[in-house]
Amino acid sequence: MNFFSRTYRILVQFLCVPILVSDFFCPRTGHEYGVTFWTKLKLLVKMMGNNSRILSGSSFIEHIIMATTLLNTPKDIQGCVVECGTYKGVSATNMSLICGLVGRRFKVFDSFEGLPEPAPQDAAHEVLDIHEVHAYQKGWWAGSLEEVRSNITRYGNINVCDFYKGFFDTTLPHFNEPCVQIFLDVDYVSSLETCLIHLWPLLRNGGYLYTHEAQHTEISRLFYSEGWWQKNLKTEPPGLVGAGTGLGLKILTGSHFTSALGYIVKNPQLSNFQKFDQVGGLKLDFSATGKLTKPGAMFKGEKNRAN
Repeated sequence: MNFFSRTYRILVQFLCVPILVSDFFCPRTGHEYGVTFWTKLKLLVKMMGNNSRILSGSSFIEHIIMATTLLNTPKDIQGCVVECGTYKGVSATNMSLICGLVGRRFKVFDSFEGLPEPAPQDAAHEVLDIHEVHAYQKGWWAGSLEEVRSNITRYGNINVCDFYKGFFDTTLPHFNEPCVQIFLDVDYVSSLETCLIHLWPLLRNGGYLYTHEAQHTEISRLFYSEGWWQKNLKTEPPGLVGAGTGLGLKILTGSHFTSALGYIVKNPQLSNFQKFDQVGGLKLDFSATGKLTKPGAMFKGEKNRAN
């Protein structure tokens, strides 16, 4: 990538930040918890700074997306927030600040000694949208418990945190607290399976489960596996928002917006969704909306003119 191309991408990314964080700054976000615009602005600056201070595998924009859903979780729904796989603790540091604001415990699960030996299916993962193969070895992505605790103490809110040291198959079977939000940055399909088996039943209906491997074909595939979900959790597969490309948060790594972050919502209340009759296609109408209408959006007044 030459200098001009990279400069252009950086400029586009910078200009898109206000759009990407617009839901975070929406007045209803955090209103129930008394979180003001100025509190959110201070949080944004602090979270951005934390990403520059702590070696990280995730971006502050991804943390803002997760913070937004947590700030919009109704106060009367009881439950903690869980993170599995924390590395040096930057996402835990940032999310601990949010947990402190909303009065929830933050549970951090990690071996704190790096990845275990990968099974054959996890030695390498395909990332088709950016034409990469991500390889793994035992001990990679290691951050000690002392290092993570130190980072959160200096830059986050250590008072809301509980740490569970060990591989997921030894720690998660003993955990049984209800959760309102889960973040899985676990790299391996086998680790993801363990986390889902033990945490999915604990996630409240309407709660969000985020994964930081949404681009990985092997990871995304599991969220659509009818056989796996029926066998292990006796439910239909939930799918994955962002499967294959991740949420469109970054443009610096390719020719389109992408990220590692994807999510699912447990048993969403479809009665709260807007309904649009799919009776037409896209239409550019500057006189009406100044933008492309929604897919199949020949509804309301337009519906009567459909052939």
